[in-house]
Amino acid sequence: MKIILFLFFIVYSAWAEDFISPKEYQESLYKNPRGISCAKCHGDGGQQILGYYTKNGEKTPFIVPSIKNTPYKHFREILSQPQEAKSIMPTYSLTEDEIKSLYDYITNNKRSKNEK
Repeated sequence: MKIILFLFFIVYSAWAEDFISPKEYQESLYKNPRGISCAKCHGDGGQQILGYYTKNGEKTPFIVPSIKNTPYKHFREILSQPQEAKSIMPTYSLTEDEIKSLYDYITNNKRSKNEK
């Protein structure tokens, strides 16, 4: 009986739909990879104002660098650095596949917004 159930599970899983689409997975990584959202600092568009500081008596925006045009090698290096080597960027402890998925989401999201 166990063998029949096991074979049924294998056959069923071969035709079953994925729980979420690749795009939904990528978006969920961007919105909340390890409890710290990329979108909170980089926004939906890949760049936003994080806050303000006073410089020479003037309110100056602290603009988070855009991640839209970051080459993959640099993107991977930044996400893979230990916290001690970073200034403000948090450490996520992402796998290689998660880093690739995030990068794909960012670059595909950029293309779709530019095509409109």
